[in-house]
Amino acid sequence: MRLGTLMTGLCIAATLEANAQKNVSPFNTIGGAQKRETKSRVEIPTDTTLQDTLRSEVMNTEADNAEDDVPLLVALPLQSIHINSPFGMRRDPMNRKKGRMHNGLDLRARYEDVYSMLPGTVTAAGTSVAGGNYVTIDYGICTCSFLHLSKIGVVKGQRVSAGEKIAISGNTGKRTTGPHLHLSCKWSDTGKYFDPRILLKFITEQLIKLKT
Repeated sequence: MRLGTLMTGLCIAATLEANAQKNVSPFNTIGGAQKRETKSRVEIPTDTTLQDTLRSEVMNTEADNAEDDVPLLVALPLQSIHINSPFGMRRDPMNRKKGRMHNGLDLRARYEDVYSMLPGTVTAAGTSVAGGNYVTIDYGICTCSFLHLSKIGVVKGQRVSAGEKIAISGNTGKRTTGPHLHLSCKWSDTGKYFDPRILLKFITEQLIKLKT
C-alpha cells in the first residue's frame, strides 16, 4: 500500500530531519521536538469533499504502528484548507464551453505563506507560462508542485523540512482567474498524477493524532 510505504519513508526521514527544522510553521507541523509537547493550533480541512475522503479511506495498520516508534514530520501546505476546485474532469475555467482534466487541487489562498508538506528536496523552482511561479519538491514516494506563486522562497537542490516556508501564494501564470494555490502530485514510480486529497488526508490524520 502506497501510504504504508510513505509512512515508513517518513519515519526514516524523521530521524534524519529532527534537527533540521527551520522556518517551521507552529500551527500545522508535527515531528521532531514538537511531538506531544506541542500545544499547536491545528487547522483541520472543512471542505465537505475532503471530509468525505477522510471518512471513507482507512489507513494501513502497519503505518499506524510505525508512528509509535519514530516521530513523523508532516504539515499542511496552508494555514487552513479549503478546496475551490477538486481533482478530475471539470469545465475549463478559461473556456467554459470545454471540459478539461484538472490534474490537481485549487486551494483558497490570497498571498499566504506556503509550506512543505513533508521532508524533501526541491527539484525545480522557476516560472512557466501557464503555471506562473512554481516550486516542485521530491518527497521520495511522490513529487508535488505548487503553482501560481507570487514569491519563491527556495532554490533547486535545497533540502526542506515539513512545515518549512517555501513560497507565498499568488496569481501568476496565464491559467488562473484569481489568487489561489494549485497543488499537483505525481507518484514517483509511475509519473502519474493522483488526487492530492490522498496526501492531505494522510497529513490531517497525523495532525489529529497529535491533538488526541
